[in-house]
Amino acid sequence: MEDYSAKLTAEPFLYNETKIIAQYLLDGISPEELKRKNIEENLIKYKSIKSIVRVNSPIFRRLSVMDREMLDEFVHTDIETSKYILLYTIMKTDRLVRDFVVEVYKDKLLMRKDYIEKFDIDNWYEEKCILSKTLRERTESTAAKLKQVIMKILQDSGLVIKEKNRFKIVRPLLKEKYISMLDKKDDMEYAKAIGGLL
Repeated sequence: MEDYSAKLTAEPFLYNETKIIAQYLLDGISPEELKRKNIEENLIKYKSIKSIVRVNSPIFRRLSVMDREMLDEFVHTDIETSKYILLYTIMKTDRLVRDFVVEVYKDKLLMRKDYIEKFDIDNWYEEKCILSKTLRERTESTAAKLKQVIMKILQDSGLVIKEKNRFKIVRPLLKEKYISMLDKKDDMEYAKAIGGLL
């Protein structure tokens, strides 16, 4: 089994940035050319080249999951569905996020719970540390950052709302088009996890 990665600490949701780059891809510019263009012309309007270089990786990794239909839907559909598409690509490219959504978020949806508590997150992460040498070897501050980024991704995607030390669960209504796109990719398990579908 592949180990987890701690790269997520530097890889937030990046919705607006990913959408900007997605539009250029739809216009027919190749990913290789776009990576260079983003650094040279600052397409995402960042303050420093260093920041652009840092986010180029996750943006293009996530976009590589999308076929033409999904890319078009990501750019042109309603904002909620568009964010669920981005969440799907993050789950496909980061095992830690995928496992959290499948093992904690989906579980809460199916049990009709209203909140993800801090102890839910901590307990889940501790279990992962038992299985993962990479996570076990991280400092406490890296562990805290990983948990924080996972929950921020869930917030930014619209799945939870932060309320003090806990997170209120928002049960998403997934559109048929979204479900069928994931089904075509043999990824119904992701639609089930995000939407709490049986």
